[in-house]
Amino acid sequence: MGWIRVVVLASVIVFLSQLNRWVIFDKLFFVLLGLLVLAFVWSRLALSGLVVTRRTASDRAHVGDLLIEQVELENRSRFSKLWVEVLDYSDLPGHCLSRVVSIPGRTVMGWRSKTWCIRRGRFRLGPMVLCASDPFGLFERRLVVPVTHELVVYPALVDLTTVRLPAGELPGGNALQKRTPNVTPNVAGVRQYQPGDSFNRIAWSASARAGQLMVKEFELDPSSDVWLVLDGEGRHHVRGKGGTVDTTSASKAEVLLDSTEEYAVTITASLARFFLDQNRAVGLIAHGSTPVVLPADRGTRHLLKILEFLAVFRADGTTSLPAVLLGEQARFGRQSTLLVITPSTDESWVRALAELMARAIRVLVVIVEPSTFGGALSSLLVVSELTAIGVPFVLVKNGDDLRRVLAMPTGLIASSH
Repeated sequence: MGWIRVVVLASVIVFLSQLNRWVIFDKLFFVLLGLLVLAFVWSRLALSGLVVTRRTASDRAHVGDLLIEQVELENRSRFSKLWVEVLDYSDLPGHCLSRVVSIPGRTVMGWRSKTWCIRRGRFRLGPMVLCASDPFGLFERRLVVPVTHELVVYPALVDLTTVRLPAGELPGGNALQKRTPNVTPNVAGVRQYQPGDSFNRIAWSASARAGQLMVKEFELDPSSDVWLVLDGEGRHHVRGKGGTVDTTSASKAEVLLDSTEEYAVTITASLARFFLDQNRAVGLIAHGSTPVVLPADRGTRHLLKILEFLAVFRADGTTSLPAVLLGEQARFGRQSTLLVITPSTDESWVRALAELMARAIRVLVVIVEPSTFGGALSSLLVVSELTAIGVPFVLVKNGDDLRRVLAMPTGLIASSH
């Protein structure tokens, strides 16, 4: 540290002054002593009265969103603070609020950071450290601001409104004759309004005729449960040189997707939103390092559960896709539609699908082609077997526009007849 050198120098000067009795050494010693005292007091006051506040508009974002974080540095002291270094230790990729500022007394200074969210996951915003020193650099002061905020970055969501996917209707298309608290396209009748009923279920024409408030009752619709199976076996996933996909986020940015894992997760999240927007019951099965099954459910809250899981999902599992399909087959009834998202080139999982199709389970496969990411194997044999048994599939390659590729699954029209 700089002050130690000054102390050593002052000690040498004192020693020389005792040997030679020169007045100049005495004066030089007192100058150095005064310099040390001044520098010490200056450093003690350098960070006093400083208050840091940081704010973000939301603690949730999607890959491709623009995160804006505002920082305010308030100097409550009457003295100006010169050359204060603000260090940010956030772990969000590309996010940095660090800078060097000078702030007058009793003043508030603010600045903001704009960061594109290019990676999904849970990230920490903060802590911050304020560093300052005296003009001579002898004493350094550090003030830790330990406040942190958690930011969850969800996968990118691709607009799939133009995608043709299996309708999954039961034979005959009749309602299930089972009442449900959820709003469905099938109105079973009306009844008298009761406290707690939602206002959007009021049947206004029936209320006018009856002279009192009447609400609609609904039955389960004939659409099947949709199960999304995300292949998390690590040995099939490949990290490539990167590609881009145009998302529907507010920023309209191009999002870096550099692996089969990122493509698979983005497709899974987008399909989940697509079906939930249609009021379908959606379930998710993903066997990474830990098997996870989210039971089929409807609504925005369920979509958030799926996105929360996919934000931190890693394809590092050891369970093969055939084992997952056969192990979880008890969850798939005759009313189920199964969507498998995988980069696997192992044909054995196609035979597992054939067994499920024998139980009248409808199937759609999304294959993320590993060879386009630099993988050694191709999915050509898998595609051939899917075609042979009549399973509709989508082949996604590195750099593809997902909205365009998913718009017409191969073999879907033929399999629908």
